[in-house]
Amino acid sequence: MLGYLVLTLSLAGGMSVEKCDLPSPVTGHTTLSPADAAAIAEFNAHVREYCLMREAIGMPSERIFSDPRDIQIVRKTLRDAIRERRPLARQGDIFTDGAAAAIRHIVAATAAANGLNLKHVKGALRADRLPGARPPEVNETYDWRLGAWMWPALLLELPPLPEDVQYRIVDDDLVLIDIRADLVLDILDDALEADED
Repeated sequence: MLGYLVLTLSLAGGMSVEKCDLPSPVTGHTTLSPADAAAIAEFNAHVREYCLMREAIGMPSERIFSDPRDIQIVRKTLRDAIRERRPLARQGDIFTDGAAAAIRHIVAATAAANGLNLKHVKGALRADRLPGARPPEVNETYDWRLGAWMWPALLLELPPLPEDVQYRIVDDDLVLIDIRADLVLDILDDALEADED
């Protein structure tokens, strides 16, 4: 369960362009069709474009915050600057139709390879949720009461992300979050298509 105690947050100063170059997948056991591979390449290009835009904003110099209020001020400043540069951000900007289909294939293949029922995966993730959590919305803060844990086997198969951009699963949806800015970048509906009983 995610607690609300904030110990420290280190912000890297001036993220280099190299940090926006996406790393190679750790394992990548899922075999992609040519169409899925092209869609993932498009997804990677959109993620890199976002990362370069954030890098151009300029980041605070690296430091450790002892007061959680200072962390929130820095996050809000960065979040506001990102929103100013992406005022029309909406669902599907990064998870395009092609990328959505490819990622759904990856999710299904990962579940099959691990002998998992997606409904059980969803149940495990829901156990991390606290009452009163708000559903995620693009260009809004992520409500950490939704949970912070992510399915490890799937992380090994999904396209790698740059520093401070992460995936989370909320219900059936895959959410892309900028952790540094605490901002939802995009949401892929029905990434886990587990039928409810």
